[in-house]
Amino acid sequence: MGCKVNQAEAAWLELELTRLGWRAAAAGQPAELVILLTCSVTGPAARQSRQMARRLAKAHPGARVVVTGCDLQAAPETYQGQGYELAGRAWLAELPARLTRGRPLPEPANAAPDAGPFCPGQRPPSAERARSQLKVQDGCDAFCAYCVVPYTRGRPRSLPVDSAQQSLARMARAGAAEVVITGIHLGLYGRDLDPPCDLADLLRGLLAMGPGPRLRLSSLEMNEVGDDLLELMAGRERLCPHLHIPLQSGSDQVLAAMGRPYSAAQYAATVNRALGRIPGLCVGADVLVGLPGEDQEAFEQTRGLIESLDLAYLHVFPYSPRPGTPAAAMGHPPPRVARERAAVLRQLGAAKHRRFLESQVGRRLEVVVERRGLGRSQNYCLVQLDQPARPGQRLVVEARAVDREAEPPRLLTRNLP
Repeated sequence: MGCKVNQAEAAWLELELTRLGWRAAAAGQPAELVILLTCSVTGPAARQSRQMARRLAKAHPGARVVVTGCDLQAAPETYQGQGYELAGRAWLAELPARLTRGRPLPEPANAAPDAGPFCPGQRPPSAERARSQLKVQDGCDAFCAYCVVPYTRGRPRSLPVDSAQQSLARMARAGAAEVVITGIHLGLYGRDLDPPCDLADLLRGLLAMGPGPRLRLSSLEMNEVGDDLLELMAGRERLCPHLHIPLQSGSDQVLAAMGRPYSAAQYAATVNRALGRIPGLCVGADVLVGLPGEDQEAFEQTRGLIESLDLAYLHVFPYSPRPGTPAAAMGHPPPRVARERAAVLRQLGAAKHRRFLESQVGRRLEVVVERRGLGRSQNYCLVQLDQPARPGQRLVVEARAVDREAEPPRLLTRNLP
């Protein structure tokens, strides 16, 4: 369930279990072992995780159903006494060996989520998914007032550069055309290593390996988009010109109350600086509506800031209080108001996305084929190919028009030699 890091961890667990002799149950076949990685970043995600645990137990009677992940860490009592085996995040890296050897699973409340070894996360390419994922960082110590993640993931930890290089080499041998470099708070990469380094150092190490998959970054905080990173992105073709920079709110008052370490003006300056340095750059943003303190004026400030920026897309979420966070004790707009504001910003985001696609018409784009005649450009445009191609193939195309009727909208292209 949930984020790209959970997905990468789940894929690594599958690889490890397979290496230890397990095999995936066929569709419709009862399993002997079921592992669920839960998510707690929002209230709906937590509810869906608990529903999924019950559904899996019902679908696989007699199986060992192991529940782990962030929602178990946040609320272990909701999973106790229901027949599940519970595994805290601290022991996730040891889970395949423990399950294979029949060793007991420690109670999740017995250790902090960061007490155990760094859990790898590697999602290799497959017939269904051309893009791979490599987890290089875990944990967060920002403690934004609304966010439960520091409590469920623990302190920041990083995968050493040489280990990341080895993982990337394995993915390249497996045929990966693109690898998404991901983490819980990716911009904190390397600060815990000895000697310390940063994300730009990691990327230089990965790019120095020579020809290989193109690299895409997952989410980065505004104050972590530095000149070194922009210089690399502008100068290295393998590093995709795509930044996802969470905004959350365009109101300085709300940002300060939620513990976000920047102002609306600083966010705008960072986005504009990046756009000015890298031609064709795609910049996306997360926005939370209905945060504590968001009155109508604060919402209008958020909408105004977004309107003023050349963002390529938005991910908009209504705020849901997370138990145990400071914001949960603060008043916030009613859910109905949050839903209405989310609808307004999603409409604005859709218009911005269409404009971004239109700005690409006439350009040459490098595309990785994903599925059913669709591909993804370096700068994150969905494209419709004019000729059949196999998933994972890398092509150069020309963008000819925008298909506004398709959902989601996409570029119509023609292949170039």
